[in-house]
Amino acid sequence: MRWIAAIAVLLLQVSAALAHSQSYGYLTVDDTGGAPEGRFELALRDLNQLTPLDTDGNGQITWGEIRAAETTIATNALKTIALTRNAATCTLTPAQTMIDHHGGEPYLVMPFTANCANANGALTITYNAMFDLDAQHRGLLALTTTDGPQSFITSPDTRTITLSAQSISAMGRFMTFVAHGMHHLWMGYDHMLFLITMLLSTVLQARGASLWRNLVEATKVVTAFTLSHSITLALAALGTVSMPVTVTESLIAVTIALAALNNIWPVVKHRVWLLALGFGLVHGLGFANVLADLGLESSNLVLSLLGFNLGVELAQLAVVAVALPVLLLILRDQPGGQTASNWRRITMPAANLMIFAMGAAWFSDRALGTALLPL
Repeated sequence: MRWIAAIAVLLLQVSAALAHSQSYGYLTVDDTGGAPEGRFELALRDLNQLTPLDTDGNGQITWGEIRAAETTIATNALKTIALTRNAATCTLTPAQTMIDHHGGEPYLVMPFTANCANANGALTITYNAMFDLDAQHRGLLALTTTDGPQSFITSPDTRTITLSAQSISAMGRFMTFVAHGMHHLWMGYDHMLFLITMLLSTVLQARGASLWRNLVEATKVVTAFTLSHSITLALAALGTVSMPVTVTESLIAVTIALAALNNIWPVVKHRVWLLALGFGLVHGLGFANVLADLGLESSNLVLSLLGFNLGVELAQLAVVAVALPVLLLILRDQPGGQTASNWRRITMPAANLMIFAMGAAWFSDRALGTALLPL
């Protein structure tokens, strides 16, 4: 019972820690001629930290409240980005705002024009939105110059981009997407929970086997998951397969719940990798949603796709390297077999029921619009 209570507390702490899920901002700039034009998009939850939006204090943000303070909201948000040319800062003038959605979440779209004193020279963009409030925030930049479209990802360590043909090499952009792929998996708590649940399946099904056997089974699961989500990630990024974000995110929650139930009442007993292969197809669509919001052109798509996918795999291997030894240590046979027996009979089913409950709550929140979990 002490172990069950400890796991329950851990899961509740994880749930609380995830109350502020992955935050993204979207900046689009067109510098193909004349004054640069663009639009800046931030989630309402993020904008509320820059400018309080719930003016009547009823806990809900309405379109009327946004429209009433539209100029102030856009002005404060645009202060968090800067465009400069030849060391002269451009003046950003906001236009009428609009509402859009990314990942099923409402965003405020703030179009703007940039008045630059210098008409010629490379444009430098500095993105500082939210970094001081949320170190996990990322800015996704889709930029167009006379040299063609380019895509970048900003972070607290990489805030400034200079738009010139030589500004960032192909390898530099590739490594940027590798880093973003790693960050997205580590911040994609549902993907991580699914992977750990699948690893738990392999350990439970191969209990009592040698370390080598456990490593082989874990490798099968990871390889199957990698193969399947890489296929749908590529197909979705190329536009061959498309699914509404709400449906994709809801199905990801279902995969977590089903994987946990399979650990309690095994239906797939000896080929757990088949579950990873099938469910990974859904997770690949979830990964693709991030790249889709960048609006990548064909010239950047392949390199960005490869970099992002490699980053996901490296992060996945890091999770496996940490989680698998811990699971094997917990479930190892002790003298007399009492500790491992208790884990297998009581604690592990209880832990999987908690994982199932989280998956079910995620599904309810994503598919039905409830708020059972604060993430």
